Amino acid sequence: MNSVFSMPQVRLHLDPIWSLPIVIVVTLLAIATVWTGYQFSRGLSSNRRMTLAAVRMLTVIVLLVGMLRPQIQWIAAEGDKANIWVLTDQSRSMSVPDGPGGVTRRVALQQTLESVDDELRALSKEVSITLQDFASTPELIEEVDETADGQQTAIGSVLGEAVKRTGQTPLTSIFLLTDGAQRAVPPYDEDPRLPARELGELGVSLYPVPIGKASSIDAAADVAVEEIQVDPVVFVKKRVPVQVALRWAGAGGQQLRVRLFIEDRAGLKPGESGKMVPIPPSEFSRTDVTIDTRMPTGSEMVELSFTPELAGEYKISAVVEPVTGEVQTRNNSRATLVTVRQGGLRVAYFDIFRTEVKSIRQLNASEKVQIDFQMMRSGAFAQDTSVDDRWFEPGRYDVFIIGDVAAEQFGEKNLQALAARVREGAGLLMLGGYHTYGAGGYAETPLETFIPVAMRPEEEQPAGVFSDQLQIRDEIQLQPSTAGNRHYVTRIDTPGRNEQAWLDLPPLLGASRIQAKSNFVEVLATSTTGDHLIVAAETGRSRVMCFAFDQTYLWSQAGFETLHRRFWRQSVLWLAHKELETDQPIWVRVTPKAVDPGARVTLEYGARTEEGVPRKDAILQATITGPDGTRKTLTGTEIEEGLFAEFDETVVPGDYFVEVAEVNNQGQTSLPTTARFLVHDRDLELDHPIVDRVLLDEIATLAGLSTDSQVIPPENLEEFLKDFLKRKPWKNDAEVTSSLSLWDGWPILLIFASLMTAEWVLRKKSGLV
Repeated sequence: MNSVFSMPQVRLHLDPIWSLPIVIVVTLLAIATVWTGYQFSRGLSSNRRMTLAAVRMLTVIVLLVGMLRPQIQWIAAEGDKANIWVLTDQSRSMSVPDGPGGVTRRVALQQTLESVDDELRALSKEVSITLQDFASTPELIEEVDETADGQQTAIGSVLGEAVKRTGQTPLTSIFLLTDGAQRAVPPYDEDPRLPARELGELGVSLYPVPIGKASSIDAAADVAVEEIQVDPVVFVKKRVPVQVALRWAGAGGQQLRVRLFIEDRAGLKPGESGKMVPIPPSEFSRTDVTIDTRMPTGSEMVELSFTPELAGEYKISAVVEPVTGEVQTRNNSRATLVTVRQGGLRVAYFDIFRTEVKSIRQLNASEKVQIDFQMMRSGAFAQDTSVDDRWFEPGRYDVFIIGDVAAEQFGEKNLQALAARVREGAGLLMLGGYHTYGAGGYAETPLETFIPVAMRPEEEQPAGVFSDQLQIRDEIQLQPSTAGNRHYVTRIDTPGRNEQAWLDLPPLLGASRIQAKSNFVEVLATSTTGDHLIVAAETGRSRVMCFAFDQTYLWSQAGFETLHRRFWRQSVLWLAHKELETDQPIWVRVTPKAVDPGARVTLEYGARTEEGVPRKDAILQATITGPDGTRKTLTGTEIEEGLFAEFDETVVPGDYFVEVAEVNNQGQTSLPTTARFLVHDRDLELDHPIVDRVLLDEIATLAGLSTDSQVIPPENLEEFLKDFLKRKPWKNDAEVTSSLSLWDGWPILLIFASLMTAEWVLRKKSGLV
């Protein structure tokens, strides 16, 4: 099938705007008009008439060139014609024995090509056929064998390679014989849809040929844990919900038992993995569930829960027991990491459903804060929410946050209990909204004594009614006051940059109108027009703060995540009298905590002062140790908080440990801060070896926007190739390697303009204009 090089041919190609006879008739009429027009011109010498007629004739010829639209085309020589690729999947999923008579997909692929051997031989006499195996990259082969040992199926990367090579060697068509499932890891995980569209735009037809059974009803039994969902940060003695996504095939009419396991870290040091042991059930936990499967193939989300007893970082796994006849059991479990904390600072938050809720609940990611959220109803359903009085038990919460919730929704008894907690030293924060402060009816409640803003009973608004007089509708730029620049809550940057840091934040889109009730409270921030936006006060043992706004999420959305997080963290710590507590000087965050083999993990790490301000002068060293003992030192890129790095050498399943330490001038390192992430024990090719005909349909459709691309069932391939040989699509545009337009460009325009100018000058001199 190899070609012999020969010189390309050259031809003149015409593409007239009308049919050729009409162009000829129009041209002859134009010539006749010019000739007769100047023959009867009076007062001109014979030479001047001939000159003017010649110039006009040349102009007509230029117009004729424009109507004929000629091109010079270089045609590929017989031995250098456009290439056709035949790509054959040799990844491990092709070893699945679901072909005719129980043969493997690879053997079925081999038989498919053998069945069209005559057509391929006939085709190879007219074009060059390149036969290539592929898994992660295409590789030239002489013939297809039964071997299927590729570790991934990188369809996108292979089609991307075809796009690159098309610019070097004319490519007409690609026949893609595969089971169609993209199973790839970096750097070969390119989405196949984009290169498929690019191939179509380049005029390359894509013909996927699906190999394997689309239905798995008769497949071997297989059950798998697809996903385990649990909060990454949980608290001691608090019930933790766990959702487990379960999938099964060939396991209809059976019972599937799913259990939760936890890592036993007794006696272990940092950097060591523990044994997984079953979590025993309890009165408030559900660690063992059995479900019945009715259909042969299906999926279900299983609800489990556990209650951690000790603080620390633990590995949690969900395990489904194997079923009868199951061979592949590596996918029967899935693990993740959770950090169990002592609870630290506990915050009770009451609010309606609105975007700002997420801004506050992100404090749960902090090692010091636990947010418990009570969703409140609003409008006509406001009275349907019942607030349990246990929220206000003595000592249960350190800080209470009240959002857009009217006082009557709590009830008098709960408001009295809340006032008692504030009096005992709990912090209280009230946010802006349509039914807070006076509008929420707090002027005649036990909390009025503590809230440091002026409120009047007549300001109260019924549910669903909003008063414009109590709201600021304009954009508001928050700026710290003189007191605010010194206060812990509003000091979000260094003293010299603090005020500018606030001005750099995007404006809020409105706020409640509040006013400090006396000169004995602190106004920490105002708008540029003087409206009070943050008011704080210390009353006895309690600390109370009022925000006029409820849209700080805008700061995070605009890219100020660090300042946004710092502001909320400092607000809660100050309310709880814990602003003097400090974090670890060296910190590290790993995202995500659990990945499939070959996936990419991101790391953020840095150093900070006792006040929590990032240290830019720290020299940090980050090292990752894999399950096989391999160590790699990372090179970080500077970000606002510290350094950022990526790690994708995650092929080996198991636990990966991260260490970050500070290096001093003598090259000595400090005691490291550690973190961990998991790589799931997954067989990329055989965990779920489906035939993805949907993907093959998508890429054929995308390539078919500009070509005749289509999915060809294996049984129809022979008939398609016979028709392909008759149509000979490579004889059309595919044989043109390059072309030069003789009409569409500046030279022809310049000639036309020059001729018209010359004629005008001659006519001017002859007194005709």
